Amino acid sequence: MLESLSFLTTMELLSYVATVVGIPMAIVIFIIQEHKERESEQEEIYDKLMDHYSRIQEKLFEHPELDQHDIPLDDAEAARRQLILYEMLVSLFERAFILLQGETAPSYRRMWNSWLDYIEIWCERPNFRAALPRLMLREDAAFVAFMAKTTGLPLKP
Repeated sequence: MLESLSFLTTMELLSYVATVVGIPMAIVIFIIQEHKERESEQEEIYDKLMDHYSRIQEKLFEHPELDQHDIPLDDAEAARRQLILYEMLVSLFERAFILLQGETAPSYRRMWNSWLDYIEIWCERPNFRAALPRLMLREDAAFVAFMAKTTGLPLKP
């Protein structure tokens, strides 16, 4: 009887240790895993956005005639292709705005500030700026309001 009581006491003690150590350790491991997953998601978002932006830049390298943003293009076909390029940029900027702008985590804020720089640079280019009213049609209302504030143009969704 004494040996079985000792065994039961030992098992009870082990259950207490498992509860006291195991549950907090499981919670810590869960939090670490969640943090890693969140970081991975953030990197994936940024990588996808940058991949799209790189493809747009590649198109400008492939077609240097489209990389003229200070004066209207004389060639109607080049102007049409430039407008398509601008549509791609606006779509990308809108996606970055929706995914990153309202986030409060420091890593998201850094990513958003990077995209904000790209947006401001493009908004300074006269051809892009002139196309914005047309490009903003049917875009997200919050994004259009942001672009109107950024450019000072009366843009409407």
